[in-house]
Amino acid sequence: MMHAYETEALPCAGGCGLFGTRQNNNLCSLCYKKSVLEQLAALKLEPKPEPSTVVPTTSPIIAAVEEPVRKQRCETCHRKVGVTGFSCKCGHIFCGSHRYPEEHSCSFDYKLSGRLALEKQLPLIRAEKFVRFQS
Repeated sequence: MMHAYETEALPCAGGCGLFGTRQNNNLCSLCYKKSVLEQLAALKLEPKPEPSTVVPTTSPIIAAVEEPVRKQRCETCHRKVGVTGFSCKCGHIFCGSHRYPEEHSCSFDYKLSGRLALEKQLPLIRAEKFVRFQS
């Protein structure tokens, strides 16, 4: 049951020039939405952890031991491959010309891996031998 004073249009308390209602704390719909979002943002703010004052240092000995980043190159022709390199199951990276196993004399045994995969997927099922009755 709504009373006449609940639907009565009042000037917005936000000062935007529109009219508000008592249900929205005398705010228009735009100002009310903005105030609700501000309240939610205030609740979500959490104190940020203070950054530690300890600065990690690396010794010059460790920096000298680290290897420089090497560019990816084809194992066969040593051409730079970058992002377009093809990785093989043998563990090496190849260019477009040498990506097939026949082209780079791959050491990975595809036949054996296929047999093992089929063996796992299709287990051998044999019926037990019949026991003959002695009469």
